[in-house]
Amino acid sequence: MQRSALPFGRWGGSTGLVLVGIILLLMLSACASEPQPPTPDPAPSVATPAPPPPVPTPVDPIPTNTPAPTLPPGVVATPTPPLRGQTLQLWVEAETPLVDELSQLADEFSAAHGTKIEVLPRPLDGLRLSLATAQLVDDPLPHLLWANQTTLAGLLADGLLQPLPAELLPTDTFPALLTAARLDEQIWGLPTVAHNSLVLLYNRELSEGPAPSTSDQLIVQTRAAATPMVAGLVMGWNEAYWTLPWLHAFGGAPTSPDGQTITLDTPAMTPTLNLMRELYAAAPQNGDGYARGQRLLAQGYAAFAIDGDWAWGQYAAISDTLELGVAPMPRVPATGLRALPPLGGSYLMLTSALTGPEQQQALAFAAMLAEPSAQVRLAQASGHLPASESALARIDLSADPYLRAAATQIASAPGLAPTQATHCALYGLAVWLPSLFSGRLALDEAPASMQRSAETCLQR
Repeated sequence: MQRSALPFGRWGGSTGLVLVGIILLLMLSACASEPQPPTPDPAPSVATPAPPPPVPTPVDPIPTNTPAPTLPPGVVATPTPPLRGQTLQLWVEAETPLVDELSQLADEFSAAHGTKIEVLPRPLDGLRLSLATAQLVDDPLPHLLWANQTTLAGLLADGLLQPLPAELLPTDTFPALLTAARLDEQIWGLPTVAHNSLVLLYNRELSEGPAPSTSDQLIVQTRAAATPMVAGLVMGWNEAYWTLPWLHAFGGAPTSPDGQTITLDTPAMTPTLNLMRELYAAAPQNGDGYARGQRLLAQGYAAFAIDGDWAWGQYAAISDTLELGVAPMPRVPATGLRALPPLGGSYLMLTSALTGPEQQQALAFAAMLAEPSAQVRLAQASGHLPASESALARIDLSADPYLRAAATQIASAPGLAPTQATHCALYGLAVWLPSLFSGRLALDEAPASMQRSAETCLQR
């Protein structure tokens, strides 16, 4: 910066010289009396400014757009230790092929983002127990979880999840999968694959004509096929899940759309249960259990079955000569609606303790799994359908009759909200089905009885 010149021209002759001398003396005096700055410890050279403090180099740094903070001289930053040494743990409740594909996707994410995702399998239907055990012994919890909609509902009740940003979810995700993950207007898991779809199976050697497309045709054909040695129709008669498709076809549902109110005692329930009784006339004699029905179908002693995708591989493993046809669920003529089962799925979830940079990396991994290409890979590895329309459009189902039939139902299938009311509604429905089929419970009394049992469950 330039210093301003003194205006000597305003002063004349010797007077000006005297004033200049006085000013110079004052300046020298001021400089001599100015206090010296304190000497730092250790003292730097007077001629050389103190070097800036060293900046620690983190191991496996996480990319960030946030500038590094400016530290005062002499202060060295202490890095905050990342969770698990900057490795995010993902606990997976799934079978080996899917675990392997998830591990491959995690490795690809690690190579691109510098944060390792460690995939750790857990026993099927055992994720909540594993988490409870970790809490009991005070072990660190994982950052990410992978499980089905039933486990998601339990983890919500345990308070172990955090919601996902709405913009993370693909807009063409199948609605039923979002219903199964929605609570309090927030989504608590990213749908990745879809499953639990019921379809109609039929033994080509024991059934005549094409597959029934209506409930009336199903009643006629299953009764015609039934003999003392052959069951006309097998399914989970005493399980609520097999009643829900018919309830949907009559315009009913076990709860209100938000999953908070039980709705079993409604006009739709009576015709639903009446249809179930008509179908039950073709049930196996001497035992109508679900496991026995599966054995009868696999061994060639059942003409028709309503079963889920979880059982498809089992039939092929038992018999490679079984001629099974596969068809979508029938429609109910009175309403024109198809008997659609509630759609289930698998979800990626974030634990409630995940924050900071680890949370951002977990969300980035979730965004990767939301891509259609990743969902196709996960669906093919698991033998299920993907969770979105765009991903489903990329899969050739021509060689898989089971998935092809399920795919015709997936976009319109209902979902079950992850609430206690849903759990109790299914309990209230199932607890009275054996009495209905045995004749101990009158049809006109069944809806109210189921509603009371479900509400009692909810009050506990």
